[in-house]
Amino acid sequence: MSSTEDRISALSKKFLDADREPDFDRSFSDADISSMDAVAFAKAVASEFNLEIPAEDFAELSNLRELASYLDSKAG
Repeated sequence: MSSTEDRISALSKKFLDADREPDFDRSFSDADISSMDAVAFAKAVASEFNLEIPAEDFAELSNLRELASYLDSKAG
């Protein structure tokens, strides 16, 4: 797992599902995440990676793996 994935994994456990390891390929729509949890997670990710992530960009991401790729593409 990459450093980005490790950080996303920790945030996912804290904000989305503390009882299990995150599945990076499971779609957000299949994960049964409340909108409040999704917003809190998105804000935490933006803060953790010191990035502004437009809501439109976040909405285009379908799973945690795509999120990791997006974050890696914005780094540096």
